[in-house]
Amino acid sequence: MTRLVRVLLAAFAVALLPAGLAAQDDGTIAGVVTDRASGRPLPEVQVQVAGTQRGSMTDREGRFTIRGVPAGTYEVRARRVGYAPMSERVAVGAGATASVNFVMTESALTLQEVVVSAVTGAQERRVEIGTNVGQINVSTLQKGPITKLADVLQGRVAGVQLQSATGTSGGGQRIRIRGANSLSLSNEPLIFIDGVRASNSSGGYSLGGQDYSRLNDINPEEIENIDILKGPAAAALYGSVASNGVILITTKRGQAGAPQWRMYVEGSSFKDESPYPHNYAALQANDPTQPTHLTDGLLNITRWGLTAYTICPNYTRALGTCRQDVLESFDQFEDSRTTPYQTGSRAKTGINVSGGSDMVTYFVSGDRDKELGVLRPNDVKRTSLRTNLNARFGSKLSGAVTGTYIRSETQRISNDNSIFSPLINAFLGPSQYIPGMESDTVGVAGARNASYFGFNTADQRKYKTDQTLDRFVVGTNGNYTPLSWLRVNGNVGLDYFGRFDRLSLDPNVLPIASSFTAGNRSATRSNNYLWTSNASASAKFQPMQSLITTTTLGGAYERALFENVDCYGVGVPAGTGSCGSTTREFAVDEAFSDLKTVGGFGRQELAIADRLFLSASVRADNNSGLVRDVSGLAYYPSANASWLVSRESFFPRIGLISELRLRAGWGQAGQRPGFGDAETFFSSRAIQLGGAESPALVLTSTGNQGLKVERTTELEGGFDAGFFDGRISTEVTVFTRESQDALVSRNLAPSSGLTGTVFQNLGSVKNWGTEFGLNVNALNTERVGFDIRLTATTLRNRIDELGEGIAPIQFNRGAQAHREGFPTGAFFAAPIKFNDANGDGKLSRLEVTVDTSKFLRVRNATGGIDTLTIAYVGPSLPTNTQGLNLALTLVRNVTISTLFERRAGHKQLNYTERFRCTTLDANPVYGQCGALSNPDASLESQAAFIGARFMGATPFGYIEDATFVKWRELSLRVGVPEAVSNRIGALRGAALSFAGRNLGTWTDYTGLDPEINETGGGTNFTQGEFNTQPPVRTFTLRFDFRL
Repeated sequence: MTRLVRVLLAAFAVALLPAGLAAQDDGTIAGVVTDRASGRPLPEVQVQVAGTQRGSMTDREGRFTIRGVPAGTYEVRARRVGYAPMSERVAVGAGATASVNFVMTESALTLQEVVVSAVTGAQERRVEIGTNVGQINVSTLQKGPITKLADVLQGRVAGVQLQSATGTSGGGQRIRIRGANSLSLSNEPLIFIDGVRASNSSGGYSLGGQDYSRLNDINPEEIENIDILKGPAAAALYGSVASNGVILITTKRGQAGAPQWRMYVEGSSFKDESPYPHNYAALQANDPTQPTHLTDGLLNITRWGLTAYTICPNYTRALGTCRQDVLESFDQFEDSRTTPYQTGSRAKTGINVSGGSDMVTYFVSGDRDKELGVLRPNDVKRTSLRTNLNARFGSKLSGAVTGTYIRSETQRISNDNSIFSPLINAFLGPSQYIPGMESDTVGVAGARNASYFGFNTADQRKYKTDQTLDRFVVGTNGNYTPLSWLRVNGNVGLDYFGRFDRLSLDPNVLPIASSFTAGNRSATRSNNYLWTSNASASAKFQPMQSLITTTTLGGAYERALFENVDCYGVGVPAGTGSCGSTTREFAVDEAFSDLKTVGGFGRQELAIADRLFLSASVRADNNSGLVRDVSGLAYYPSANASWLVSRESFFPRIGLISELRLRAGWGQAGQRPGFGDAETFFSSRAIQLGGAESPALVLTSTGNQGLKVERTTELEGGFDAGFFDGRISTEVTVFTRESQDALVSRNLAPSSGLTGTVFQNLGSVKNWGTEFGLNVNALNTERVGFDIRLTATTLRNRIDELGEGIAPIQFNRGAQAHREGFPTGAFFAAPIKFNDANGDGKLSRLEVTVDTSKFLRVRNATGGIDTLTIAYVGPSLPTNTQGLNLALTLVRNVTISTLFERRAGHKQLNYTERFRCTTLDANPVYGQCGALSNPDASLESQAAFIGARFMGATPFGYIEDATFVKWRELSLRVGVPEAVSNRIGALRGAALSFAGRNLGTWTDYTGLDPEINETGGGTNFTQGEFNTQPPVRTFTLRFDFRL
């Protein structure tokens, strides 16, 4: 780290030199940018001198100044998101100030925005691309409600779904773009940062299902914008790993001029505001003079005996064989004595500076972030440093160097699917407060009062995991134009992170088994390398005035290397904490994987009269994960077209439709098999042979040397339209994609003598749907502005082929399965129905029956129809989503923005309640769930329990509709008025923000939260909760200012 800091500081110092040595007789360009409709000044407008790196950003009064401009005549360009770009020519005299003002027109349709390819380095306007590219201008977002990079992607782009898996600080997420393509491989999109492919892995000790997120290592403060290529039609040039789409992250750059210093300080407070179910006890009083609970918290009952009390669950009360004389209820999460939650906090400070000369510009930033979760110990400490340098070496050569260093330290306790989880112990707890139940001085760990597994909050804090990470993402890019028609581009980059995970337990802290009593230690050190390199040459000709052709040829190389060493040992002497100090059961292991991809590509583009744009490309890849000869290339073609119809002479010039573009795209991309999937592996063993120890090999996995990449083909079409001089715009897209040769795990016959399964290219998966975007500049006056952004997506998903002889693939405790003709990861269960015959509000076991009308009927191999004793319940992926973003600006200085998101049409398994109810009925030691002992329990919840407990353990009633509306964020930003900043220069550009996140959820889902997932963000299709911590509600106060 010390060496990196020195390099960054040296680069920073060098970058500052040209600005300080600028010639004294250079001129200055200054002016003001205003809104045409309202006349108000426009802040955050990028003003650039064309052909140079000199530029500036307007302040809140719309003013800009570009210094150090050599004498001459220049084209000055102004760009701002939501406005049509402008340019003006200006003459600059030596030592003089040239004035140029811009009056910009608001436009909801932004077809002139630029997308930079991570493969070729080429800049393309959106109007030239035949696919719908999602764009997020991060630099203009209100930063207050954004606590991590995942927040930026949530609810802002049609077709992009980010699922927050947990409320644990440092937890991961799941990203899906236009559904899911693969049954066995990852469905996560590729991520590039400044042209360098970045890892989004989730490795580390999970402790019950929690995972980590490498995406959230990246500091949102450093990002300028994000472009999203939604599928193979747009991402074919990215080859064998791009079938799930590509996220292109561009970080901030400096502009020529004096150093611009910015600083921010923010503090956050967050709480768990989720409603939790109570623990109940419905009791028949045989001797009401006795307490309902014994001193150790156990209910004063026997299961059916006549002691002081007899438990009387609803399904028994429905038969009239017991009374519910006493009703108790208790919620450990609401009681200050027993709740495991505390108030979380977050403190963040950052500073950045940008500037430079016409030759070299720079952006340098530093950020420190510390977060304390609501379940302690759970904290994240993160430091990030970034330096971006851009240089021009004459008129033909330019280059850029980008680099970031991230240090993060994460600590968390065991949660989710773990006997140490605070949630599971609370849900299986008593129906009243038991004195001492929260103390670790009463009883011993594993046998605490009023705790089903014998652990309380104090115990749970003693079993924790730590992760330390050092990460570097560095890249360099060069552009060389030796001839006016020829451009050569190359980039090389590396994403490296070293991870140190450890899990330690001191001796005699949790004496539940010998390995715990003696203490144990697990530790893993891993190195992850992801190299990216691309080179290309583009030839651009104009054979006629109305035609421009661009031909591009290039190659790519990528390598993903993973190295891992881990150890485990039992018997930890007090005060020590290493595997080397353990006394028994010591084990050490080493693993690695190395995947290489070499590719070549070609692309042909035609631009006709700057209104019709055609392109076709092909990429060929060879991958080391496939056991094939060198000629075994995988090809990925694509073609797309974009037609700006509104520029045609026949297009009617009416005020209603101001701009219209038609577009279509087709393409293919792949998903390569994982490391070792094609290989057969053996492990070494020591055996006794002839009285001596000899080495031997044992078969551990069976490979398939005929494996191919999974190939996804996508077709999309749509239009973009602007109405009323650009005040309203719409984006409409229809897409369909199909994956062929999907990897499916086939069981091997025992007679083969091989291991149980082998991957084969057997499956086919289809996704199709629509995307809609609406931007409205509803109000734009000098004192008030109001903007509306609406997105909507529909999605359907189906497995067309699973492979001949392949039985449905079940997972998530049998509640989900991959089955031909149904969505991927769909829910299936034996269906039930109920009838409260006497209307008493309670169901007996006799009043819940199998619903044969919902049995699944499927065609068998002979063409006949088989009736299965299960029903299709629903998909795991939302079938329709909507997002609504509103922004209100008042008197120039006050901005209020908010974001809502809705997801619907999908299901989620509420395994938290299923496990709780069935466990507490079978072992009614402390209390019961509401379906059992709440007299007002819904009939649906009672039927769900009876089905799961007494009717073949069917989860039918616990597979719930997961439709929800969430109030994602709200932000209020108040800038310092011009009159104040004119008097106090230090407050120029300063602003105070107050923001909230996760402010409300509206849903019929009865579990903890309809979005959480017990397996974190790393699994493909598992959708359900099991004592998973819900998301927290966050409030943030932030101060931005310029130095």
